[in-house]
Amino acid sequence: DVPALVVEYDNEAGAHAVTSHLLGAGHRRIALLGYEPGNTTGEDRLAGFLRALDDHGVPRGDAVLHGTGFGQNHGYEAMRDLLRKADGRPDFTAVFAGDDRAAAAAVVALREYGLRVPEDMSVVGYNDDPVAGDITPGLTTVHIPAEEMGRTAVRRALSGSPRAGQERHVLGTHIVIRDSVRRVRG
Repeated sequence: DVPALVVEYDNEAGAHAVTSHLLGAGHRRIALLGYEPGNTTGEDRLAGFLRALDDHGVPRGDAVLHGTGFGQNHGYEAMRDLLRKADGRPDFTAVFAGDDRAAAAAVVALREYGLRVPEDMSVVGYNDDPVAGDITPGLTTVHIPAEEMGRTAVRRALSGSPRAGQERHVLGTHIVIRDSVRRVRG
């Protein structure tokens, strides 16, 4: 085994938290866009999403899963695909996009179908990229500790080589609440 230093953030906990936020606002049919099967980041986010459904007593079958990858093009195409299949009248009330660029692109696709965020559809993202605060409405998202990851990696690397095997540090995430989620009536 080659010694390795791994500094990452808790994708599953972040996905659980933002999904729980949507569920707490009354959403029960949530579309998950942008997880990528075989990608550990996507799989961890999917696991957190599903665990939140379980924790809130929402059947997993109520979720709409659209695994397409991450990024602007994937988010736009996935949202358009779901809207096309629903004739522009989706039966879900919220979208959790795998990253903020996908979420911003999903907002564009929703607008093209005459749907407003958050009045007609709530949308959340992940990463707290600058686009999340720049678009209207601002996206509720999961903040990842990118700078802290860098500092931790450098600090650990400079302190000497990792023990035999892998040295792993998992950092926390938190939700940034903006204006893209509305409360729905039960």
